Amino acid sequence: MNGKLFVMGAPAVIFDSLEPEWQARLEYVDSFLQFPKGRWRQLTRWLVVGRLPLPRRCLYAWFPQQGLDHLLQATAADRVLLYECANYRMLKAVRRLLPRTTVCFIYYCNPIRTLFGHPERELAAIARLGFRLSTFDPDDARRYGLELTGQYFCHPARLPEGRAATTDCFFCGLPKDRQATLDRLRRRLEEAGLVCDFVIPTTAGEKIGYDEYLRRLSRARCVVDICQQGQRGLTRRPLEALFYDKKLITDNPMIRTYDFYNPENILIFGEDSADALKAFVRQPLSPVPRAVKDRYDVRQWLRRYME
Repeated sequence: MNGKLFVMGAPAVIFDSLEPEWQARLEYVDSFLQFPKGRWRQLTRWLVVGRLPLPRRCLYAWFPQQGLDHLLQATAADRVLLYECANYRMLKAVRRLLPRTTVCFIYYCNPIRTLFGHPERELAAIARLGFRLSTFDPDDARRYGLELTGQYFCHPARLPEGRAATTDCFFCGLPKDRQATLDRLRRRLEEAGLVCDFVIPTTAGEKIGYDEYLRRLSRARCVVDICQQGQRGLTRRPLEALFYDKKLITDNPMIRTYDFYNPENILIFGEDSADALKAFVRQPLSPVPRAVKDRYDVRQWLRRYME
């Protein structure tokens, strides 16, 4: 790859950890495909965008100019990587304005069923626009013919040293369709005498930033990972546990297929015995070699889109 990779929607806290030589190869684009505010703009976007071949200046009526202009700086030698984009007509409007030979990717980091009403038909239509579609989930990759690029994280700048854990089990995430499972697991953990720090926001005011998320994770002995129904690919939580040297409790049985799996470090809720939860969480972690962690580093993940 001789040009740059234009990335829209990347998690800044991970990508900011990259060295200057990596930063020089990336262009971070502010996401501009959100649903516009105002009923008139919403109605006219639905009626016009993607149905007619519009010039860039017309799209300013519905897309923030700065983000759109930045993405459209991509040349034929560059590549484009968009996160989680699912709206066919918005993608059609943007793809028309990029050079035909610019390689464009979309990465889906949530289960496909949560993003599309008719996945096969909608994904096929997006692919026909010239987008190469990829996913974190092996089942979705097989079912819909997507490229499997997996999940990724980054090595922390530094790990806390000499500071005792203040909590046992940490979870942070939206309730989605897993509230009942989270409640059941939390009861089991607290009945075992473990201290839980669960953040399950139901309003915007209850959410925490990712810096605070990582601070609280770093103060816990164990990360809790409960997947959405039907999900088989890794969420980012198992990799956060891996890179921060934490135990992991997950309900994803596919964790056994990964090279960092060790029953001393990972308990599969619903399959493994939960009779000794406290002992599992409090016992020392079995170290994972750096070479294994490196396989899930963001640099390895990015190479799949840059080579």
